[in-house]
Amino acid sequence: MTFIFDRETALIAQGDGQFTIEASDIYRNPTGMAFGGWVAAIAARAVEDHPERRGPLVSQQIIYMTGVGSGEVQLSVKLLRAGSSTQFWRVELSQNGALTNAADIVTSTRRPTDIDYQIVIPTAKSPEESILVPSVNPMAPAWAVHYDQRIAKGIPFAVNESPDAMVWIKETDGRPVDRVSLFSILDTPMPRTFFVTEQFRPGSTVSMATYIYASDDDLAAAGNDFMLLQVTGATVRNSATDGRVEIWSQSGTLLATSSQIGFFR
Repeated sequence: MTFIFDRETALIAQGDGQFTIEASDIYRNPTGMAFGGWVAAIAARAVEDHPERRGPLVSQQIIYMTGVGSGEVQLSVKLLRAGSSTQFWRVELSQNGALTNAADIVTSTRRPTDIDYQIVIPTAKSPEESILVPSVNPMAPAWAVHYDQRIAKGIPFAVNESPDAMVWIKETDGRPVDRVSLFSILDTPMPRTFFVTEQFRPGSTVSMATYIYASDDDLAAAGNDFMLLQVTGATVRNSATDGRVEIWSQSGTLLATSSQIGFFR
């Protein structure tokens, strides 16, 4: 079975660190521009597909200089430096000869240690007790139907006590989570502006950083089950808003975190 996410992030290798892909019609925002999570995912995919890569993806810092529209996207991958276990990469995305995004990505082979500490998974309603996000919603972007989302905390388009939220999420077609899909899933939370006002305030992400802590065994154990997104916001003011996300497996393993800043009107 070919999952939708894999089909929509499949790159065409052009040789010498160059890849191309047609911008997805599925992972697209109402503005007509590509979903930022999809953009982050194809940048990660370009490194994962590179023949010189050693070790799994562990982090990405990406900037969104302009929207990715319809048509062909070119990706250029460069290995900046390589150590015995860690590699540092730069990926540049462009359309029609103009740069749209740049991502710094780290891959690394890490070993288990005798130290094993992580914070505890937050207490949340179960997916069954949480509020199902409607799969058909004229306000929602087209890509939202490909994620089964259940709101455990925080009501969008309402004045909440804080912009914090909790959402259970998994891919609708049963695709198991992996490193590339984490980069997309961590950009699915709604903007924090949606949780402090009843008005629709459009905005866009400017930069996003993602860090993966999960081992391959952790990701295999998470499988295609629900994962918990805990989203916190520190500020929504002066036309800027932030967001920090933790993603947990149902068994209580912290898989990854991300943080981003966006501008809103």
